[in-house]
Amino acid sequence: MRLQIIVLALTIVCIGTNAYSMDHIKLSPDFKSDCYIYTLLGKALEVTKRTDGPFTISQAPLGMKRNRALYELVEGSNINIHIAATRREWESKTLPIRIPIIKGLLGYRLFLINKKDARLFKKIVNIEKLKKLRAGSGQQWTTTAVLLDAGFTVITGSDYEGLFGMLEANRFDYFPRGINEIFFELEAQKQKHPDLDIDSALALYFPTPSYFFISPQHPHLADRIQRGLEILIQTGEFDTMFNKEFATSISRAKLNSRKLFVIENPFLTDKTPFDRPELWFSPDASTP
Repeated sequence: MRLQIIVLALTIVCIGTNAYSMDHIKLSPDFKSDCYIYTLLGKALEVTKRTDGPFTISQAPLGMKRNRALYELVEGSNINIHIAATRREWESKTLPIRIPIIKGLLGYRLFLINKKDARLFKKIVNIEKLKKLRAGSGQQWTTTAVLLDAGFTVITGSDYEGLFGMLEANRFDYFPRGINEIFFELEAQKQKHPDLDIDSALALYFPTPSYFFISPQHPHLADRIQRGLEILIQTGEFDTMFNKEFATSISRAKLNSRKLFVIENPFLTDKTPFDRPELWFSPDASTP
């Protein structure tokens, strides 16, 4: 009887400790200005608070490029969650939550160009002509790998901010940016780079899901955030957040009036959730 009492007491202690344990989320500071991602992550954690306990969200002290971020995420001390466009290496080395957090909107690319080149892009009638022009992209970006695989001419830069200057200096001809990025970037860069503009004739698409990637050292976080996101999808809050954040940019993009070129993304895995159309943006949908 005494042994049973001791076992029962220890069980109660363990259950109580688990119920009130604190989950500490550590993100790269690269996302400090992305209110949508912070809000989505926070809501996914909040709706699981009753079952999983409280949480905190903090940032690593220094920014890091993609390869470094993967190393740090696998190690799991400085960061335990990262957000990125998926690649097979990331899915194999971390715990991906395969819910496209911006519905693949990043895959719809418009082009930042120099204003003087606007007529050049209006004359492009097929993808082969586009491939002959020089695209600008980051050295470690998924976009770069996809474009090179498809036969595009790509000029890379090591610094994100520097790519805008490279475009203005004609180091390359266009800078493909996601619909979720391009309008804000043009506004942010217009004083420093007043000669840049958004091409009005073309768009490029390749499926580009961005996921929450979780450190393999913290599987409970992957389970919790997965469940939280599924709850937000079921309640419709995920759609509400997406529409609130991106409806204006989608409208401004005017995809249905552009010539849209489509290429494959060979860096996706067979676990990409194409069987869940509710998780993907479609320009043909009646509402964004």
